[in-house]
Amino acid sequence: MRALLAGLFLGLAPALAQATWILQTLIPETVAIRTPTTQIAFELKDYPPKAFPATYPASNLEGGVLPVQVFSNAPGVWSLLLQIPDLKDPGGALLLPARQVLYRVNGGLWLRADGTPQIVYTQTGPTGDWLEIRLEFALELLGNERPGTYVVQALVTALRQP
Repeated sequence: MRALLAGLFLGLAPALAQATWILQTLIPETVAIRTPTTQIAFELKDYPPKAFPATYPASNLEGGVLPVQVFSNAPGVWSLLLQIPDLKDPGGALLLPARQVLYRVNGGLWLRADGTPQIVYTQTGPTGDWLEIRLEFALELLGNERPGTYVVQALVTALRQP
């Protein structure tokens, strides 16, 4: 009877089949940035000022701050570079040299742009998540500037050091 029940059980048991796959992905080593799409502009309230030179903070950014978010999963050193070129009119004539644009990082000291890429932040290793770096801008006027619209173009680059 046992043999009959065992045979009946094995005969009624569903067939079992298995397959396996290897799931594989490659997460690339990366340093990435994201920024809002905006222009950096300066509203010259109370112009002309009582005295020159006069400094005017950026007016169209939220609180005058441009939030730059950086993500890195790479080991080693990476840097954030900021380049602010000379301000020129559409014909290419110099309106303001880059050195009249001031910037600061995360509320630090005010620094002068110089038209070349400047390292504004450096970190070793991954960020773990998007890291926000806050850039603020100001315009220094000396009193000899031509009237017109002034818009600053800033180039932000994230670079992994070899």
